[in-house]
Amino acid sequence: MKKAVTIQEVAERAGVSKTTISRYLNGKYGNMSLKTKEKINQIIQELDYRPSKQAQGLKLRKSSLIGLLVADIENLYSAYLIKAAQDALSDTGYQMIIMNTNNNEEEEQKALQKLIDQNVDGILLQPVSTELEAFKKIIDSDIPTVLVDRSIGRSDWTVVQSDNFTVTKKLTQEIIEKGYEKIILVTEPIGNISPRVERYEGIKIAALAKNISVEVVQLFSKGEGSAIIDYVKRNPLEKKTAFFASNGNALYEIVVALHHMGLVFPKECGVCGYDDWFWAELITPGITTIHQDPHRIGQRAVTILLEEMTAPQPAERIEVAAAIHLRESL
Repeated sequence: MKKAVTIQEVAERAGVSKTTISRYLNGKYGNMSLKTKEKINQIIQELDYRPSKQAQGLKLRKSSLIGLLVADIENLYSAYLIKAAQDALSDTGYQMIIMNTNNNEEEEQKALQKLIDQNVDGILLQPVSTELEAFKKIIDSDIPTVLVDRSIGRSDWTVVQSDNFTVTKKLTQEIIEKGYEKIILVTEPIGNISPRVERYEGIKIAALAKNISVEVVQLFSKGEGSAIIDYVKRNPLEKKTAFFASNGNALYEIVVALHHMGLVFPKECGVCGYDDWFWAELITPGITTIHQDPHRIGQRAVTILLEEMTAPQPAERIEVAAAIHLRESL
C-alpha cells in the first residue's frame, strides 16, 4: 500500500512552513503571494496530497506566544522597548520570545525561522533588512506583524515610530539660530534604515534653507570616537561647528572623541542629538538631546498587534512625538 504523503513533505518541497500549507488548505491566504500559492498547488498535485483533518486544523491552534525581534539589544532604546512590550502583555495571557539580530540580516532570517517554528501568534519587528522580499517567510505564513522604530518600503504592516524627520528638523533650526555655520552628523551607516534616513533628511532640509553645510561621519564599528577623531584631524573645526548624534551610541562616541581631543563644548564646538539617556543630563554641561518615547512606542505596537491578531487592520504609519530637551551643550 502506498504511504500517504504528509504535510511536512509538501512543506519541504514547496519551501514553506507547515503552518503556511495549513493556511493554504483552509483558504486563509492573507498576504500569501500568488507565486507561493501556485507553488503549493503544484506540489499538492504532483504528490497527490490528501490533507488530513489534523493538517487542516494546524493553524487553528494558538501558541499564546508573541515574537519580538530587536536589531541591537545592547542599545538602551531596545531595552526600554522590550520592557514596554512586556508590560503591555503582562495581563493578556501571552508570553514573549525576544530575539536579538545584532543588526545582521542573516541573523534576522534565522530568528524569523525560529519564530515561525514556534508557531508564534504575532510578531513585533524592528527590521534590519530594508527589502520586503527578506520577510517572505512571515508574509507567506500570514503571521500578524507590526513594525517598531523602522519601516519597510511597500509593506502592508503598520509601523510605530518616532517623528524622526519633524523633530530633527526642529533641533537643526535651533542649532542654526545659535549661529552655527557647520553641522557634522555622526551616525551608524545610513543605508536605507528608515530612522537614519529621516533624521539625515531633517538636518539637510533645515540646513539647506539657511545655506549651512552638513558633513556626515559614519560609524562602522564601536571605536571609542576614533572615526570622529580621524575626521577632525583631516578637517579642523575652522567654522562654528555643531556635532549632531543620530542615536545614543553616536552621542557617546562624540563625547569620548571630544574628550580625547581636548575640545570643550560648547566653547569650541556644539553637541546635541538622540537619545536622552540619563548620562546626558549628568555630564557638565548637560547635553541637548531628543527624547524618544520607546515606552509609548512599544505599548502602542503591542495594542495594534493584538487587534491585528483578532481581525486584520488597515496598515498605518503611527508617529509618536519626540521632545527636545534643551541644555547647555550648544
